[in-house]
Amino acid sequence: MNFLTFLLLNGPLVVLNALTNAFYVFCLACPLHGKRIKQPLKLLLGSLICCSITYLMSFLVMGFTCQAEYWNVSQISNLVVICSLSNSVTSSVWLNFFYYTQIVPAQRALSIWIKKNVKSIIYCFWLVERIYTVFDFTVLYLDLSSDSFGSNNSTMHQDTVVSFSKWLKDMFFILVFILKIHFFFCLGVMVMSNVCTVVYLCGHMRRMAENGQPVCSPRLRSQVRVTVTGILQGVLYMICTVWTMYKFYSQKYALVFISPITHFTVTNVYMSGTTLNLGAGQAVFRQRAADIWLRAARCCRVQQTEQGR
Repeated sequence: MNFLTFLLLNGPLVVLNALTNAFYVFCLACPLHGKRIKQPLKLLLGSLICCSITYLMSFLVMGFTCQAEYWNVSQISNLVVICSLSNSVTSSVWLNFFYYTQIVPAQRALSIWIKKNVKSIIYCFWLVERIYTVFDFTVLYLDLSSDSFGSNNSTMHQDTVVSFSKWLKDMFFILVFILKIHFFFCLGVMVMSNVCTVVYLCGHMRRMAENGQPVCSPRLRSQVRVTVTGILQGVLYMICTVWTMYKFYSQKYALVFISPITHFTVTNVYMSGTTLNLGAGQAVFRQRAADIWLRAARCCRVQQTEQGR
């Protein structure tokens, strides 16, 4: 895939994501009818949007600097892209978990405790994952800088260079180990949240139908919509993480060469899917979009009436 094809494929996605995220920022800053978005939903939505915006900005910087051969800036932008993508993935996992706690009634002691303390739980994991992101970025940056460290410090004592390389290698193995644990933990949370929510809603709708109750209430439609978007996000999560792990091990063991252009096309598709899925599942965005559409339609009708006169 050449650079022109890369631009043709990713250019529309970048523009679409930029416009959509600008609209999301407007919705969070000025919610319809002044409705407050409660925590931790606001934190999770804000994290997803900030990650998407940071990803887009770093992606553009990386693309332009790569063509201009500013390799240092390009590499740092690449690391920011990786960290933004990772944060976006984990934020979507906890958003699914949050909706699971809001939809599925708590029956056991552990479920009751989680439901009561869901805000604190999400805050704690959010903080831990930000610390992990800083550690991730630092280790990857030092790994990229290790070659220049050895060449620019040729007069330095050889033991110091060897000691630094050994320390960096140990940190990298620790990072990979944490990455694996984090992946399987988030996968478990995502699968558990989606499966439990689907099982509950299917049983709930079946009981409503048996009792002769309507199964088209606004609350139930909203829950079903959130569940469907959660399942779609889970599919995107699986595709993104499997692809990232495949690229990592292919690059590490020189199994298959994967072009950076191909890799960033896949990640752009993931970010675009996440952005559109977020708009479909969140009422704060749908309601604002519907309000803008109604206002535009009303203005068009007024103009047509005036022209008819």
